[in-house]
Amino acid sequence: MELRHLRYFVAAAEELSFRRGAERLHVAQPALSVQIRQLEEEIGTTLLDRDRHHVALTAAGRVFLERSRGILRAADEAVHAAGRAARGETGRLAIGFIAQLSYEWLPNVLRTFRRKFPDVEINLTELTPTSQIEELEARRIDLGIIGLGLPYPHEDLEVAAMSEEGLVMALPLDHPLAKRRTLALAELAKERFIFTARVDAPAFSPWLLAMCRDAGFEPKIALETDRSPSALNYVAAGFGVAIFPAQIGRLMLPGVRFVPLDAATPRYQLCAAWRRDNRSPALERFLATARTVVRKARPPTGKATE
Repeated sequence: MELRHLRYFVAAAEELSFRRGAERLHVAQPALSVQIRQLEEEIGTTLLDRDRHHVALTAAGRVFLERSRGILRAADEAVHAAGRAARGETGRLAIGFIAQLSYEWLPNVLRTFRRKFPDVEINLTELTPTSQIEELEARRIDLGIIGLGLPYPHEDLEVAAMSEEGLVMALPLDHPLAKRRTLALAELAKERFIFTARVDAPAFSPWLLAMCRDAGFEPKIALETDRSPSALNYVAAGFGVAIFPAQIGRLMLPGVRFVPLDAATPRYQLCAAWRRDNRSPALERFLATARTVVRKARPPTGKATE
């Protein structure tokens, strides 16, 4: 028994006419008659009583019609669902992200993606870049919003820059430089810095260190933290200063003043990572959405990171 047998039977049964059923399916009437006869022979009972003048459903035919409609409806729904999944309109995505991206960039992307693909289930987990790499390699997440990138190449992972932005210096509110409109990094040479621990941010911390050295000084690292909210609390309490991507500088936090670093400072690249063998259409849709959100945003200015 094949689906076409059910479609032929349903057409004839609903029309109560082999001629009208054949016209509805755009097939020859003899072909429809043959298919229904084969179906009845396979089932072992008559489904349609017919003579030269009328067609009527038997008791078995009435039951079979109801069940056939359900089977055909389920088959059509399965085809539709498969098509939507292939287009990335349904499915599940597990995404890891770092805390400093939870304020602006990621919510903007999620909002746009949710509006376009409301039936894709998204599970978000805040993870350090190191943990994201581990979760990607273990196939426990589909995408990692890891920030600056990988500390070294991973043959199983693909990495791409999603966006870039300037940097801001987070200063205690009463700091002598807190009222400046911009700062050169070299002006902070004597400050005590709060860094993200290298074990948690294996690309970002070395990048900041190299940037300070390029500016002519070796930064004095007062504290290392695993999360940006912790670093901001330390800044507000006067333990030191910290460098962040510009989106964090648009927050209003008690005790902290954000001052943009000047155009000579390298720009921060926001990168995403995923497994090369992950062919999820939903993942492709998410990445495309993220790039679209960036293109619609204000164009970046200043010096780009190498």
